[in-house]
Amino acid sequence: MDDITIYSEAVKEIRNAILQSRYRVARVGNRELLSLYYNVGQYVSENSRAGKWGTGAIETISDRLQTELPGVRGFSPMNIKNMRTFYEQWAPELESIRQLATVELENDKENNESEIRGSRFQKPRKHNGCGVFTFYSYRP
Repeated sequence: MDDITIYSEAVKEIRNAILQSRYRVARVGNRELLSLYYNVGQYVSENSRAGKWGTGAIETISDRLQTELPGVRGFSPMNIKNMRTFYEQWAPELESIRQLATVELENDKENNESEIRGSRFQKPRKHNGCGVFTFYSYRP
């Protein structure tokens, strides 16, 4: 192999690694931003909708954030209101998903326990009434 072929392969491998890394960073960054926007939206929704904040609160908060964090963009009054809307639109969906996941986890737990009872391995139980537990003892 000549040097050009070897270097071409190196460039290709390094370029792919860089692109994959940049994609992962963007994906993690997007997840973090969505989480931030959702949580800010929740906080704003809970305080503004409950009447804890008066008229102009979001504008005041936006101005203060821009003063205290110069150069940070994305927290204009309109964007903060959009974060609130984002939370209010997605919260019911996410709650439904959480409830479904909880039910599935409980069902999985029950299924796993019944599988353990039906197997040669038993669930933890007291041993000789002395408070010592035998964990998954073998039952021939």
